[in-house]
Amino acid sequence: MSTGLLALIFFVSFFALLFFGTPITYALGGAGTLAMLAAGMKMSLVIKSVLSGFSSFTMLAIFLFTLMGVIYQKTGLAGLLVDALKPSIGKRRGGLALIAVYASAIFGALTGSANATCATFSKMLGPEMIDNGYPDDWTAATIAACAPLGQLIPPSVTCIVLGVATGLSIGSLFIVDLSIGLLTVVFLTVAIIVMSIRNGFGGSDRIYTAKERREAFLRFLPLISVPVIVIGGMYGGIFTATEAGAIGSAASFILALCYRRLNLKTVYEIFADAGKTAATVLLLCASSYVISYVMSMSGMTKFFVSMLTGICDMSPLLGMLFLLAVLLVMGCFIDLIVLCIILAPTAVTALTPFGINPYAICAIFLIGNLIGIITPPVGVALFISSSSLKVKMEAISKQVIPYIIVYIILTILLIVFPDLSLLLPRLMGLDV
Repeated sequence: MSTGLLALIFFVSFFALLFFGTPITYALGGAGTLAMLAAGMKMSLVIKSVLSGFSSFTMLAIFLFTLMGVIYQKTGLAGLLVDALKPSIGKRRGGLALIAVYASAIFGALTGSANATCATFSKMLGPEMIDNGYPDDWTAATIAACAPLGQLIPPSVTCIVLGVATGLSIGSLFIVDLSIGLLTVVFLTVAIIVMSIRNGFGGSDRIYTAKERREAFLRFLPLISVPVIVIGGMYGGIFTATEAGAIGSAASFILALCYRRLNLKTVYEIFADAGKTAATVLLLCASSYVISYVMSMSGMTKFFVSMLTGICDMSPLLGMLFLLAVLLVMGCFIDLIVLCIILAPTAVTALTPFGINPYAICAIFLIGNLIGIITPPVGVALFISSSSLKVKMEAISKQVIPYIIVYIILTILLIVFPDLSLLLPRLMGLDV
């Protein structure tokens, strides 16, 4: 069967399944399987392609880090984070919106999930922002725009998948991810302050005593110990990423017990939610490996490499900008986990010979894909915040445009100045 016909079978079946309302995970896997069978391959090879990504013990870390985040979400410990930030930041210009930025970043160190971050702070901060005079559509857009910080601060599930797919160090990817996350915090802070001054957004009306400030901070302080143990242990060579996830989950359970936030019902809900979330990610990974086989068989991988190589022959910078454009378009429709598996190894193979650092390439995947979750019409974070705050998608879509521009500007800067994402890991002595 010709490569063109095989590619046609895949794309027609994929979009047909989407048209009839099939979830994208099943649409990807189903279309990939159909293409492989049409090419005359045995079902055993399809199963082998599905399971190929799970031979790495590191993939277990996906469930463990997910479990760690669900513990904080289900036990309400994330509320301690908001309470600690309110006394010092809440009364400033755009204070509650700035809390959404910093809380999302710190929560990212506890959960590693953009969707969980958006869901948590839509319910926790959204109503209070609206009560304090922030427009509901701007509030929903702002909280959605902060959601990527849930995966731009390590530990990040995306880094684990990206590391397994490309063969790069997960620990080094964590620090590259942290560099991008810190830059994102700065850019979002500036954007929110400018918009708050222009629109006259204030902060919280509540006045806190010195005692309340101290107590709120001390209640939250123990939570910081978990990411410190996890990240510090990894870079101290004490344990691997998978072991770090296990230790972080155990430490999170201990903290929840100390705060008296656990009971049998909560424990059941924690494991059930963590299992469902991790299973969704792993199912996406399985579908992605099927697509990788299809792309390889159909010649799409070779075509993509040739295209990138041809553009890089003119200018490596143009090659990176083309990659960004592909990620921005595809990220609107396809989950970033899928793109990391099917495109990242190919991009690294094509661009590295032109002197582009593979970690700088992965940096574009880490942030470029995430822009899709706040991009209409199918941005997941927009759906979560609009649903939680009962705001129409049309209204949020207009308010989120400035944030999309901020993310695109930041990503272009990372392409033009790759040292922005590589400086921190190099200062830590990592081989990047």
